[in-house]
Amino acid sequence: MKNINRRESPRIDINLRCHITSPAIWATGAMQTENISRNGILIAWTREETGLPLPSVGHILTLEIELPANHGFGQKCIHCQGSVSRVWRPQDGSPRVALQVNYMDFRSFHDQLRSMESLQPAANSWMA
Repeated sequence: MKNINRRESPRIDINLRCHITSPAIWATGAMQTENISRNGILIAWTREETGLPLPSVGHILTLEIELPANHGFGQKCIHCQGSVSRVWRPQDGSPRVALQVNYMDFRSFHDQLRSMESLQPAANSWMA
């Protein structure tokens, strides 16, 4: 039987640091993307050892994906929101989380990181 590629957009294999900024899940460290397309992102869920739970299918996550710095413009990030479409654990490494992208925007990375750090203590007190 022949495999059929049902992808609407080509994917690019790229490892970039990303941060979960969804209010439901506060990450204290970075994770890594494995590939990105126009419609989806695959994330290596490397923060499991800190107790960060794997999301469920259908869970909505907001991500900040760091882009390499350009000295003329400063460091930017891809700000995106997506719903978890698949979660699986390969035998040879960390779990993988696939997101179907609902929204994508390019922003200044440092401004977003500062606003996230200022909100995190308040959110932790609400969730305690």
